[in-house]
Amino acid sequence: MPRKNYTPAERALHLIGALAGKSLEAINDAVAYSDAVKMVPVQRMKELPQSSLDMLKRQYRAALKVSPDGPDLAFWGEVWDHCVFPKKVGDL
Repeated sequence: MPRKNYTPAERALHLIGALAGKSLEAINDAVAYSDAVKMVPVQRMKELPQSSLDMLKRQYRAALKVSPDGPDLAFWGEVWDHCVFPKKVGDL
């Protein structure tokens, strides 16, 4: 049975991905990778639907005053990269 609620970490990746302009596939792949590392059973994994990503982009981007193609996009892209592909402190 699939989970009904997202974890705080999943919600964070969904929001950061939306603000960074990431595709639905990229966001779901990042969450699936994390689930696989934690050995979450396949039947318990949950994907973000397109309608939810659209809502995040529409509602949260506007509420947080994030430009869809301006300097904010680059900032959120860096945050996404750090969350999904963390660097060592010495490499920052």
